[in-house]
Amino acid sequence: MQSQTRLSPARRAELLADYEAGMPVRVIATRFRVHRATVSELARRAGLPVREPGLPAKDQGRAAALYEDGLTLAQVAERMAVSIETVRAAVLAEGGRIRPRGRVPRQLRRAPVGS
Repeated sequence: MQSQTRLSPARRAELLADYEAGMPVRVIATRFRVHRATVSELARRAGLPVREPGLPAKDQGRAAALYEDGLTLAQVAERMAVSIETVRAAVLAEGGRIRPRGRVPRQLRRAPVGS
């Protein structure tokens, strides 16, 4: 059974302010206990420009750079408050390559402690 969350005008205004501030839709949806599509629909009804899923172009390069610097997809996703798949898509869109799972490139490995 599906439940509905009714937002008061004040809570709706808070949600829209978070959206306008650039907070990720997933975070807003969790915070207000509504579906992601509800966030986008409320923004559309309020006349706000609806954001496309994924990272904005300006953040794709940052995600790719973090990954290239040695962070894992999961670490970059957590840092940027997006999904792992969003980071993967950003890395590929920027011309990067996804590393094999569980491996850190040799040049990114840290020297053992005490060396």
